[in-house]
Amino acid sequence: MAAVLRAHWQRLRKGEALPRRDEFAPRELAPVLSSMFLIEGTERGAARFLIAGRVLCALYGMELRGAPLALLFEPAARGEIAGIVAAMSEDPATVDLTLRAGQSTGRPALLARMTLLPLANRAGTRDLAIGTMEVSTPFMESAPLWPNGEFGQAPRRFGIERCLRGPLRAGGADAPEPPPRGVPLLRLVE
Repeated sequence: MAAVLRAHWQRLRKGEALPRRDEFAPRELAPVLSSMFLIEGTERGAARFLIAGRVLCALYGMELRGAPLALLFEPAARGEIAGIVAAMSEDPATVDLTLRAGQSTGRPALLARMTLLPLANRAGTRDLAIGTMEVSTPFMESAPLWPNGEFGQAPRRFGIERCLRGPLRAGGADAPEPPPRGVPLLRLVE
């Protein structure tokens, strides 16, 4: 899902310029619309949802339009996500987050990958980002839960396990920096 959005976003870039919100063609993104969202930075450094797909709304258990992005995060991670979004406005970069929601009664453990891609608004300011959120269980990382599975009792909140920022390159493939040498790419699940 993230690859579909990222490819569309990349096609809309003109040199170093960020794509504008009004340039996106929802019809071309139909397969991933349920997991997509659009956020806008606020004056206080936070972000709020302008649009949130069904996956995100199901995770929280309500419509998220106008709600803070921080609602999807555990209290301990809210400052970090606010900092990540604020940094995107000042120094645009692609961001890939690895997220985890713990297991509790009525709530299975969840893994998620959130991708954030910076956008410009009509005035040219960089206070928007478009993204996707793919959710799975730790035992089935390659099999997304939505729309055939359950996220457990809402609301679900995530902690941030890893944040990869990818610099924007003119006309090049923007991708997060690879993990440093010695960092395992696979983890053992017992």
